[in-house]
Amino acid sequence: MAGPQVPTKMERIIAARYGPLVLPIPLNDMPAGEYQKYMPKFIGTEGVTSEEQLESFYSYADNLDISEDDVWMRVFVQSLDGEARKWFRELTPRSIADIEALDDVFLKHWGDKKDLLYYHIEFGNLKR
Repeated sequence: MAGPQVPTKMERIIAARYGPLVLPIPLNDMPAGEYQKYMPKFIGTEGVTSEEQLESFYSYADNLDISEDDVWMRVFVQSLDGEARKWFRELTPRSIADIEALDDVFLKHWGDKKDLLYYHIEFGNLKR
């Protein structure tokens, strides 16, 4: 009976790059070709909302026919740039076990953060 599989050097490098993700060993293959060329990017500071990013990314991943969780999560992380990539790398190592957890932590941080006071003011403006 064989002992536990020891990760290769490349698997260790990839694990460090995607530190917050819980990834299987061995990793599933990434999409072939220039899959990053048309990838929707999210920088976190302007333009696209987190909700729009997820919607675009789900469509993009569907077009690539991604069916493995670890591939989906790694490709999603590659769609993060700038402040969003920095935020991801600062998350607790191995704290995100699946796609749902990644969606949740992404939306909690980058999603609409309007507080109750904002809604009271907007409601008051509508009444006038």
